Amino acid sequence: MVALFVVATIIVFFVIDYFVQRAEKRKAALSPAVKVLSKPRFVIPKAYFFGKGHTWVELLPDGLTRVGLDDFVQKILGAVDQVTVVSQDGRFARGEKLFTVRQGTKTLSFRAPISGKVVAVNDELIHFPDMLRKEPYKAGWIAVMEPSDLADEIKQLSIGSEAAKWLKDEIKRFRNFITAQMGTLAGSGSPALAGATLMDGGVPVDDVMEHSPQEVWKKFENDFLASADSATSIKS
Repeated sequence: MVALFVVATIIVFFVIDYFVQRAEKRKAALSPAVKVLSKPRFVIPKAYFFGKGHTWVELLPDGLTRVGLDDFVQKILGAVDQVTVVSQDGRFARGEKLFTVRQGTKTLSFRAPISGKVVAVNDELIHFPDMLRKEPYKAGWIAVMEPSDLADEIKQLSIGSEAAKWLKDEIKRFRNFITAQMGTLAGSGSPALAGATLMDGGVPVDDVMEHSPQEVWKKFENDFLASADSATSIKS
C-alpha cells in the first residue's frame, strides 16, 4: 500500500512538472519582445520587422503597415522635442527621408523602411512627443503607410532573432563610434560630451547623444541612418 502511494505521488509530481514546463514554453512563445541586453536593455518585439536605418514596420490586419523608431535610437537620443513626417499624404520610395526628430536645435532624419503612401500620421506625437520615448512600439508609432512593394521589400528587413543579432552588432558599432567622437571632441577642447558616460565595457547608456553637438548627430545620421536602407547617402 505504501509502495502504491509512493508511486502515485511520483506520478502526480511528473504530471505537475509536465504542465508547468508546458506553461513556461507557451509563455516564452507568446513573449512580446526579445531583450537584447540587460544593461541597458533594448527591446525588439517579435512580430515587428526592422530596417537597417533603425525604423520598424508592423503589418496590420487591413494590409497597411505602421512605421516607427526603434528602442535603441530613442534611448541613446534622450528626450525628443518634435517629430515631423516629411509629407503627411505623400508617396515614398524605400530609403527616402520619411520623418525627422528634433532635440533643441539638433535634428536627425530617418528613411522609409518600405515604399508606399503615407495614409495617417500619429498626431498625438505633436502634443506628446515623449510617447516616442515611453512607448516606441505602441503609442509612439509615427506613420501608417500603404505599401506598394511589400512582397519584395519585406525580404530586406529583419525580424526576431535575426533582428536581435543585427542590433547587437549595431550596439558594438555605436560604442566604437561614440568613443571615437569623444576622443575627437576632447582633442579639440570641446566639452560637448562631458557627462556622457559608457558602462559595461562600452555599452551606451541612456541619453548619451543628448550631450553631443549637431556635428556628431550629423555624422551619426550618415554612418547609421543615411545609407542603411538606400544607396544614396546624405550630402549635407
